[in-house]
Amino acid sequence: MKSSDIDQELFTESYCKVCSAQLISESQRVAHYESRKHASKVRLYYMLHPIDGGCPAKKLRSENGSDADSVDKNKCCTLCNMSFTSAVVAESHYQGKIHAKRLKLLLGEQPALKATGLKRSYTCNICNVTLNSIEQYHAHLKGSKHQTNLKNQ
Repeated sequence: MKSSDIDQELFTESYCKVCSAQLISESQRVAHYESRKHASKVRLYYMLHPIDGGCPAKKLRSENGSDADSVDKNKCCTLCNMSFTSAVVAESHYQGKIHAKRLKLLLGEQPALKATGLKRSYTCNICNVTLNSIEQYHAHLKGSKHQTNLKNQ
């Protein structure tokens, strides 16, 4: 199936399947199809549903080569069309906001709206430091600097 055939199925005069948008009037249709939000969703759609068999990153196979469809996750992320120089860089990407957002879109979840409320913080009055999570706070309490400050108090 050619790209133009797919485009005609996705983008009709009354409905945009990529954005799930009902288009009632000519002005609404023009405004929608020319919007940045639509363009962004179309780019993401074509990354997730490539016409030509996919991005070059999909050709990077796992080291053992046993599974023809497996991709080495430490070399590339086919969802985001990114390649990595090391496992550390790959792990950083997979823990990041961009990958999480694309993964949610792929799974059909709506991206969460940014919370405007206050973030929870944890303060160690002995060391005069503020930490962002309970895990960081517990790690701090076990750390050498905290232990030294505790002894010197």
